[in-house]
Amino acid sequence: MGTGSSFLHSPDDDDIIGADCDGNSHGVIKRIPIEMKPRGRLGLRKPKDESLRSIDLDSQELERKNKEFEMYRRNKEQEIANMQKKEQKLINENKKFRAELLALQKTCAKLRGERDLATQAESQALARAAAFENDRDKIQRQFKIFRETKESEIQNLLRAKRELESKLPKLNRDLLNDTSEDDDSPESGLESVGSAYPGDWWTALESEPSLGSTFQLHPTFRGPELANCVMELEGPFTNVNKEDWSLALGKLTQISPTIPEHLIANVVRIFVSISNDSKMEFDIFQKDYAPKLASLCQGEGRTLIVVNMHVDDDVSLSSTVFELHLQAIKRQIQMSNLYLAFRGVEANRFNSWEYSWGHLDSLGVRPAVFCLREKYDGTQINNLNIQSSNVRVLNGYNTPAKGAELAYNEIDKILKMELGIDAKKEKPESDCGYSELEGPEQLCGGALWDIQCDYEHMVALNAALSSSCELGFEKYYEQLNSHVHACGPQPPLLIIGSSGTGRSLLLAKWTQLHQEKYPSCLVMCHFVRSKSSVGADPIFMIRRFTAQLMQHVTSPPALTCNPVRLEEEFPRWLEKVSSRLPGGVVLVLDSVDLFQEAEEHLKWLLDPLPVGVHVIATVNEKSCPQSWRQWATLHLDPLSKKNVKELLRAELALFDIRLSQEEETSFLEHCQTDDTCAPLFTMVLTRHIVWTVKRSEKSKEYLKDILSCNDTVDLYVCVLDKVQTIWESENTKDIMVQILKLLCVSRNGLNENELLALVPGLTWSIWTPIFNALCDQLILKYQTGLVMPAHEQTTEALYVFCFKRDQNEEDVVETRQLLIAHFSGLLRPGHVTCRVADELPWLLKESGDVDGLKTCILNLCIFQRLYARGRCAELISHWQLIGADKTSMAQEYLVQTKHMEVLNQSDGNVSGIADMYETLGRFLKDLGLLSQALPALQRSLEIRETGLDPDHPAVARSLHQLAGLHAQWGKVSTAETLYKQALDIYENALGSEHYLVAKELDALAVLYQKQDKHDLAEPLKRRALIIKKKTRGPRISTGQIRGIDPMVQRRALRLEELSMGPDSADLAHTLNELGVLYYLQNNQE
Repeated sequence: MGTGSSFLHSPDDDDIIGADCDGNSHGVIKRIPIEMKPRGRLGLRKPKDESLRSIDLDSQELERKNKEFEMYRRNKEQEIANMQKKEQKLINENKKFRAELLALQKTCAKLRGERDLATQAESQALARAAAFENDRDKIQRQFKIFRETKESEIQNLLRAKRELESKLPKLNRDLLNDTSEDDDSPESGLESVGSAYPGDWWTALESEPSLGSTFQLHPTFRGPELANCVMELEGPFTNVNKEDWSLALGKLTQISPTIPEHLIANVVRIFVSISNDSKMEFDIFQKDYAPKLASLCQGEGRTLIVVNMHVDDDVSLSSTVFELHLQAIKRQIQMSNLYLAFRGVEANRFNSWEYSWGHLDSLGVRPAVFCLREKYDGTQINNLNIQSSNVRVLNGYNTPAKGAELAYNEIDKILKMELGIDAKKEKPESDCGYSELEGPEQLCGGALWDIQCDYEHMVALNAALSSSCELGFEKYYEQLNSHVHACGPQPPLLIIGSSGTGRSLLLAKWTQLHQEKYPSCLVMCHFVRSKSSVGADPIFMIRRFTAQLMQHVTSPPALTCNPVRLEEEFPRWLEKVSSRLPGGVVLVLDSVDLFQEAEEHLKWLLDPLPVGVHVIATVNEKSCPQSWRQWATLHLDPLSKKNVKELLRAELALFDIRLSQEEETSFLEHCQTDDTCAPLFTMVLTRHIVWTVKRSEKSKEYLKDILSCNDTVDLYVCVLDKVQTIWESENTKDIMVQILKLLCVSRNGLNENELLALVPGLTWSIWTPIFNALCDQLILKYQTGLVMPAHEQTTEALYVFCFKRDQNEEDVVETRQLLIAHFSGLLRPGHVTCRVADELPWLLKESGDVDGLKTCILNLCIFQRLYARGRCAELISHWQLIGADKTSMAQEYLVQTKHMEVLNQSDGNVSGIADMYETLGRFLKDLGLLSQALPALQRSLEIRETGLDPDHPAVARSLHQLAGLHAQWGKVSTAETLYKQALDIYENALGSEHYLVAKELDALAVLYQKQDKHDLAEPLKRRALIIKKKTRGPRISTGQIRGIDPMVQRRALRLEELSMGPDSADLAHTLNELGVLYYLQNNQE
């Protein structure tokens, strides 16, 4: 082979390898270079044999390489051909895809155009629908106004008609006396007046008539004993004398606002007086017997508080502290329900005052028990001046343990009589330890606590009525009366004023005057203390009012706990009941702006109200919703200087205190603004002056500091500073601040037992002077057994005094965690009270602890407490905060109940497990979760059939609940079968005349009525009514409040019977009034 110089260079060589430099040929050799032999030299030279052989070898190698190249070239050409085919195929596919893409783009553009057209059409349709809906609502509203106006006119005509009918017999008698030839009969005139039915045209309007109109257009002038059928027993009975109604109802309703608070509070207070040598008796009583009494009270929904203010004689007290301690003892005894004294040989320095205030100076006010260690005969006991009809003397016990035991036995008897437990023991009870007369929620005291929630508003009404600050209210009474007596449908009347102007006081005073003047009018009040209180839930208010309205119908349905149904049905109940009461219904709503989501849940106020319903509401001027400002308004003005002066002198005169002319002038000169002229500002300042004068008789120095305050909140903070300075010990000052912190952070306040457990070092001797000082100056109040801030401004002032002034926001969190830890420690069986259910979920919600909140509301005792009191709306709101829907909530509770069943299988607590399943099933059924409620109710039935006799009344109760579920589901035949099974069990187990038999008959009759089988429903209704006349069922059912608490009724009648005798005329008169009222309400029980 030759060298590299043997290759000839040409421009085509770039096609061989030169193009690789540009990186475009990718190293592919397109042309094979030809090797040229070197030219020989000129000259004569002899060839060699080696060169000839080399040429032969080169030619062979060249031939071989040519063959290889030829094969390589063919392969590459084949590959190129294949690639060209693929390229052509890809080009064709590309063209195809481009054509498809173009078609798709055209289709997409077309769809976009259609979508835009559809969106535009949708928006236009929604706009038209909104316009149509507004027009429809407007027409409906106008028609309802027209209908209610006409109904009002019809009422006036019917009233005039009755007046004419009452005058007609008299005219007839006069006419008969004048001429005896007149053949006209007065009965014909009466018949012509009373036989017409002016409402036959009503159904032609194709609108649902009001419930009141239906009765008034087709009246039935008869009493319940003259009804053509049992279904007609719902009406107001016009053959009953109206004066009987007014007299009986008036006298019975007048006692409602004046019930003593110790009867309606959920606290039983026992004041214990001990001598120096009887401490052991009290310690044993407190340790061994007080928990038993507390459990007894807890079963009735009440809390036991044992007060002992013993101070050893060797403890030195200053004159000021001694006087404060005496005042505290007197006030605590006055607040107590029962007085207990352990008297030994060595009397304490406070015993004489305690004996006098506890019993000797107030004979018969409260039961008293004296435990005397020494043996006394009758003469000696009389010499002690402790013998009376309302005292029990236990003397001559040997040991302190025996004295404590005797005291416990006697107090146990007294408490059972006071709480009405003796009457409950007469009820038949089942083998499993609970009464089949009540549902499982009543086992937690739910019904009693429901009444306590209602009493909270009664106490608020009492507190307002006891106030003397009503100057200038007379000018507002006329406008309130004109609103209530106006004809036709009226929108609510809105009372607008700033905080502290006396809105709640005005409502309370007017309510009292209206009830006294118009006893036949049903007035329902609802007071809201703060945004965090239980009463601030509008669903809770609606449920309270619905329960009260249900008392005015015969055999009312079960009160649901579903918030949606409550809101839907409440206007119907208003319309139904208002048409039956002569005076109509008046709703008095205080501080409606504090309701949670008020505009959402009070939409029914924007609709025209029925003719017989009037609403009066108060709001803060700063927080009144705009949609409410279109109503008729009444603005509360601040007090004038003249009224401030009169109020100041009136309050000071109550305590026999007068200010100098200079002090009074400086006070009036300070009252220049609306805030300082508010009645609350004047009241707080006056009470502080009284408190200061009683302590030091120097008010002038205090006035200089206090008159620098510009509003009520600043005044409260200043007063708190003054109160804190009177305590001699720094420990007492710190304890006062700790107490105020806890009250400020809590939801509804705290009771004394909780304060004593939460504040280290707090004793009754320290607590009572602090409590008295703060109550006297309107900072704290004692309401329904709880200590709480007195006003909304007080809560704000406490926050400033305890937290904001020191800029210590972490202290709020620490105080809240302290309360959470205390109530969380009570999440044990037997310790979960209604107080825990009230406070703990709300505290966890405020702290943002979602996991803790879920754990809390999953506790079945908490769930049962809330459900039994109708607080399902609050329970559902907690689950919504967690992020769970109703279905997942139902599943969680079902899993928790199954877990409880597994844990309690060894205990044999069949009744508790079955009750919990039944409660859960009823809760889910009320919410409309029928498929989730069915397994719970079926499991309750299975447990009772297995653990009890199949014919046990508790099994019938489970069958009744299942029947109600299937009836709600629309499975009528299944429901009918279950109702009949329950009826058979009740008849076999309890007899055919038991009121539970009547309950099943009523349920079957309602089921038949819904199917329009009136021929089958009528006999069942008649039989049920006969049974109800023979038996007396429970006064409280399905969580409803039947008037006054049965315990209060029993106690009032018992006290009247004991004081006047069982055959007295006054007692018979009271029983007759109750009978008239029950007859007019058609309460056959």
